Amino acid sequence: MKITRIETIPIRVPLKPQFAIRSGRGGAHTVSPFLLVKVHTDEGIVGIGEASCTPRWSGEDQVTGTHLIHTYLEPFLIGENPVAVEVVAHKFRLAFAGNYFTKAAVEMALWDIAG
Repeated sequence: MKITRIETIPIRVPLKPQFAIRSGRGGAHTVSPFLLVKVHTDEGIVGIGEASCTPRWSGEDQVTGTHLIHTYLEPFLIGENPVAVEVVAHKFRLAFAGNYFTKAAVEMALWDIAG
């Protein structure tokens, strides 16, 4: 089995008013942005992962997560065996510093494929 492509889908999840997060650093957090990551294989299996993209907590956003995945991680991963999660994840951890939420979303999708 080989990885053929990675798809990124930015989503925004509205929070019910009673669950809004209040902060002294800028008001209420009423919408949570996430980046959904789909890793596709040549056997038609798709693994799914997600990253929280709230800069206050993760230091990451949907735009940078998408950019890093398609510019740096995807080239490392195309053609790799997604079931060899530790080997593949080690490769992409070296691609750039930080951005742990983005990297975790891709690794989560690999584990989803591995079962």
